Amino acid sequence: MTVGTLATTTAIALTTQVLLRVNLLSSTGQSFLTFLELAGLLIPSMLIIVVPFALMIGAAQTLSTMNSDSELSVLEASGGSRWLTARPVLLMAGLMSLVTLFIGLYAEPWANRHLRDLLDRASADLFSVAVQSGTFHKIEEDLYVNIAEKLPGGRLGGIFLSDQRDEVTDLIYYARYGAFAESDGKDILILSDGELHRKNKERGSVSVIRFATYGLDLSLIGGRADTSGQYYAKERSTSFLLNPDPNDSIYQGAPELFTREINKRFSLWLYPMLFGLITVYFLGNARTNRHEQVWSVVTAAGIAFALRGISFYTLDQSGHSRAMEIVSYAIPLGGIGVFAVLTATSWSFRTPQYLIEQTSRLASGSESAAMAVRNWLSGAVQSGGRGAQ
Repeated sequence: MTVGTLATTTAIALTTQVLLRVNLLSSTGQSFLTFLELAGLLIPSMLIIVVPFALMIGAAQTLSTMNSDSELSVLEASGGSRWLTARPVLLMAGLMSLVTLFIGLYAEPWANRHLRDLLDRASADLFSVAVQSGTFHKIEEDLYVNIAEKLPGGRLGGIFLSDQRDEVTDLIYYARYGAFAESDGKDILILSDGELHRKNKERGSVSVIRFATYGLDLSLIGGRADTSGQYYAKERSTSFLLNPDPNDSIYQGAPELFTREINKRFSLWLYPMLFGLITVYFLGNARTNRHEQVWSVVTAAGIAFALRGISFYTLDQSGHSRAMEIVSYAIPLGGIGVFAVLTATSWSFRTPQYLIEQTSRLASGSESAAMAVRNWLSGAVQSGGRGAQ
């Protein structure tokens, strides 16, 4: 059940990510094998996110079915401990945690680097498409190019490029002629007899620079500062993140991104085990009332989603705050410790009786949803009052 859920949810998430990039590949006439390569390179990133949820769905479905078939009741009546039920779930969770750790430390960075190279090659190919079409072509958001004609000898005529990606400055390049060249492993577009217009968005001022020749690095058009090993934090190897080069230009520009990425890689692998323990604690015991079972599923899913949602925020802030960095590890480790203790003890989760009763009445149609909500709130207030007394 877990493997089937993992395959399905990964395919759905993968489809959404491929669709975000399909325009770039289709515009450049890439082959079907390139699309498959793109999909394959996105899989590691999808798996890290999906694995804990797939494990919870698979384990919850299995345990719920066992409860419906009275298998959990038989296990408890025969003297079987909760760990007897928990063992296969936790074994699967441990295996998935190790797989997630391997993907996060090695597979995902490797895939991200190759994905960047693939998209950069496709972005560079857009110039060839622009030459053939003779129309304005969108390379990426706020970046457009138009090439009027192709001249003999591989030269280009009438080059116009608009780059509005920067938050402060708009750039417009115009040149009468152009040609492709290569320098130090980089693809360069040599512009001749042209102008560069710079517009400051805040002040509205415009400066015009005329040039006889101008070299435009096509890797900048593809979105990367340098094709010779200058990758972003998520594309760097784990060994580099642990010991970054202080002279690296990307690291100098945003060292907090490297800190955030290393925290992400060393914390996300704990969530399959956490989700497994949460599922076992809430669903590993026999439930005689099916509505109580439903509330156990809802509670387990709510806690799991809340912890994972908080972790997204803490990881995002961990590059700027030492406290958030500590919390990023405290959430999964603390959760594992708490639910491991709860599972090992006889302290079982039980849904409040008034919730079960109200759910039963709502399901049977004996009262409306609005009335059920009012009764739930009334029951919660009365329960809280008794607890205070």
